[in-house]
Amino acid sequence: MKKILSSLLLTSAAIMFYGQAQSLVTENFNALTNGNLATDPTGATAGQNSWYIYQGLAADYQIVAIDASHGKSLNITTGAGAPPASGANTNSKFAYKSITTTATATNNLVRATMEIHTGSATGKGTVGLSLFSSTALIGGIFYDYETKKIIGQARVKVVANPTQIGTLAVSLGSETFPANSWVTVTYIYNKTTGQHSYQYKNNTVNSNYSYGGSTTYAVFSGDVAAEFDAVNTTLANNTVANTAGVDNIQVEFTNTATLGLDTPSKEAKAYLMISPNPTTDVLNIKTDSKINSVSVIDLTGRKVNVRLNSNKVDVASLPAGTYIINIETQDGITTAKFIKK
Repeated sequence: MKKILSSLLLTSAAIMFYGQAQSLVTENFNALTNGNLATDPTGATAGQNSWYIYQGLAADYQIVAIDASHGKSLNITTGAGAPPASGANTNSKFAYKSITTTATATNNLVRATMEIHTGSATGKGTVGLSLFSSTALIGGIFYDYETKKIIGQARVKVVANPTQIGTLAVSLGSETFPANSWVTVTYIYNKTTGQHSYQYKNNTVNSNYSYGGSTTYAVFSGDVAAEFDAVNTTLANNTVANTAGVDNIQVEFTNTATLGLDTPSKEAKAYLMISPNPTTDVLNIKTDSKINSVSVIDLTGRKVNVRLNSNKVDVASLPAGTYIINIETQDGITTAKFIKK
């Protein structure tokens, strides 16, 4: 089972793909037996229809009938706690399948679609899908319980320090989805270009975005999908065991990309920023999330001392130069570059 790296935040633009496809995973759970999806939460033994589960108990992964229109679905329940200060977040739960793709220059798009039932959506966490290569997370798309919004994921590296690699949390617009509703999410990775594309929709919303890197963060091309995960995870300060449903999973490998937008293209905005940059003494952090902590490192990777006061970071004592700041909020960790004059 792969482990998700630290989270960052950035922006995206809109696009959607269609085309001929090689089916990799197709699952609507209707042929499965109600009850445990699998019985081995260590991920060592497959359960029904070759599904594996990781962390928690077998009772956390249940085949149920959420509503008549969907037939059987999979309910995944998190633990009632928040991530620990260090180590793995054992409150998060993973249901996953291995997949096999034949990557070529002309067969280079992996497209994963899933319906999410948001459940009570009262805690702090996310539910959605991720794709992994044999060594690392590629990306994914998630519903956030607290904000009721959809966010994207993309594995990136910091341009100024390519050894610093993490998972970018991509802001995908202002649309919200209430508790106990269904939303269809789609994630597409282009192996040739490294571009990550996202779509989400219900009866009234159909939004599309893409992210292909920036001057701050570079994407990875060449990743080959080897695993699909349905993930239900907790975030900082969570105290609720959240149950969410997933259904109608389709993962496919395709070689045809066609621009086809059902709604006008939109550009999402990053919801965290620092200023002024360059700065002489103070960095101001603007965000709609509570700031839990910050850390600053220089370009050699050495951590330097700074002081956080509300949303202001005192950097007056730092020598002139270029630095990386990591800002932890309830939405994850944002990494940004700044210059101290």
